[in-house]
Amino acid sequence: MFSKNLFSKAILIGASLFSSFFVNASLTPVGDLLQVSILIAETEQGNKKNDCSGYFGQGFEQCKITHVPTVGSPVFAEIMGKFDGDGATKFAAPSQASDWNFDVNNLTNQTNPGENGTGTWNYSGAEYPGVSYWVAKAGSAGFILNWMIVDNDANNLTCASPDEFSVNCLDLAVSVSTGTWTTPLNGNNPRDLSHISFYGNKCDNNCGGGPPASVPEPSSIALFALALLGISARRKNVTS
Repeated sequence: MFSKNLFSKAILIGASLFSSFFVNASLTPVGDLLQVSILIAETEQGNKKNDCSGYFGQGFEQCKITHVPTVGSPVFAEIMGKFDGDGATKFAAPSQASDWNFDVNNLTNQTNPGENGTGTWNYSGAEYPGVSYWVAKAGSAGFILNWMIVDNDANNLTCASPDEFSVNCLDLAVSVSTGTWTTPLNGNNPRDLSHISFYGNKCDNNCGGGPPASVPEPSSIALFALALLGISARRKNVTS
């Protein structure tokens, strides 16, 4: 059971990107790391319906995590791969299908996450030190951008409302080898997964220095879902 202190870190926070872009965010404790999750609704993206290609660049090979509202934002990570709910896949070489495993409804080693709103992914490739950001897209409901930061007071302050989706918070992302996804909710339930995509940075020569950080699965995906459920009740519009 979560302590009151841990539960407080999972409180839903509303934030704005700029005048016409609003996102919802949550901070979920995962071991010694904190998962930052930003919901970007399709109605808030204009005609940029997908993360890749669309919100984070046009054309699969050009998809990069940047701070979209900021002109000249640094590039934090580039596309590694994309798994569609219908089984289609794309990869940015040298990433490949064998680098990935998915645990959906307790069925492991699935290279296609299917149309499941929640699940766990694992990366075992050697071409990247790990995954820095990942996205779970659900049809017209938009997508959730996730990344991990080290759970300490300074980082928590950097990523506190209204700065979750900021250059400084994005810059705190650590590479991890495993994580979970939850799609935007439909009432009490996650929506069917349209696709899940992964972003990281290639190794210069070889990764060396040991494997990426292994992140334990959150104690309760339900807690994360509960936080997102609070969007309608707790959402605030904050001017950037």
